[in-house]
Amino acid sequence: MGNGYLSKISVLVCGFLLLLPFTASAHPGRTDSNGGHTCRTNCEKWGLQYGEYHYHNGGSTSNGSSNISKPAPKKPVPSTPEPKIDEDQVKAESYYTMATDLYNSKDYKGAISELEKIYELNKGSSKTDSLIQKSVNAIYELAESKVNAGEYSVAKDYAVYIKENRRSNDEIKQKASGLLNQMKDNEKIDELLYKATNARDEKDYEETFSIIQEAQKIKELDKIKFFYNETVESLTSDAEEAFHQKQYGDAKKLYKLLVKKAETPAVISQYQKKLQRLEGEQLLQKSFHIKTADFEGKSLFNHLMEDENTPYDKNVVNILKDSLHVGTDNARKYIFTIKIEELLKGGMKDDA
Repeated sequence: MGNGYLSKISVLVCGFLLLLPFTASAHPGRTDSNGGHTCRTNCEKWGLQYGEYHYHNGGSTSNGSSNISKPAPKKPVPSTPEPKIDEDQVKAESYYTMATDLYNSKDYKGAISELEKIYELNKGSSKTDSLIQKSVNAIYELAESKVNAGEYSVAKDYAVYIKENRRSNDEIKQKASGLLNQMKDNEKIDELLYKATNARDEKDYEETFSIIQEAQKIKELDKIKFFYNETVESLTSDAEEAFHQKQYGDAKKLYKLLVKKAETPAVISQYQKKLQRLEGEQLLQKSFHIKTADFEGKSLFNHLMEDENTPYDKNVVNILKDSLHVGTDNARKYIFTIKIEELLKGGMKDDA
């Protein structure tokens, strides 16, 4: 019984040993002259790796080992590299988008501030430069509109910003400088016109015209011309009022000034005639010791002067004086103050 048991065990051991070479050589594939080959298919099934070289049927490696050899080095499989992302360019595009939105909302300074961030990243481009210049030009247009509206403080801020901005080109900087000079002149003119207004309100027309002339030397502006015309109208009104109020000294002074300041021959002639009549009336008052004479065309004297088209000069007055007796107050009154309408009534027509 003991020998039989041992025999069975021997048979099993031999069978096991016979299976070992069979397992290693059971997968398909031709072998080379060394009795081995490289595994290409179903390698995992046979306990191998793809591309692994091994022996069949008792072959041995160079170090004397049998069956499966050390795998051959695995060749790396080439792969496509992922594209590298330029993070600065991504930021630059974001800044440009923000700048465009600010420009469209008319926040031009804000737009320029965002575009400056692009330059700091060294990502400036032609479109960045273009939007910068458009923003600077838009700021200049705002400055011009504020100047025309008389808002010099705001306009100055815009113009100074353009001059100090390093992205502004030379042309726009020069225009901004001109705008600043224009504002400086306008402010000086406004200051002078303010002083002239006060002088005119005080009826100091000589001073008023002197200040207007000073303003005109700085620059010829429509508002100066308009103020000048207003002053002439005011002066004319005051001269007429003084004349009708028999304030001959004031009227004479005002009319003389009007003759100096009038710009057309027709207007000058008109004021000269007024001045001549005024001086004639003064002469009559002084010569005949009367307080007033009728220059509205109603007195006998004025009627005769108009018919003869004779000016009120000294020769006429002297002739008239010689024809009157000294102290004939009634005669003087008759000649200078009696109304023509009264003379023409009844039988007094011949006397007229």
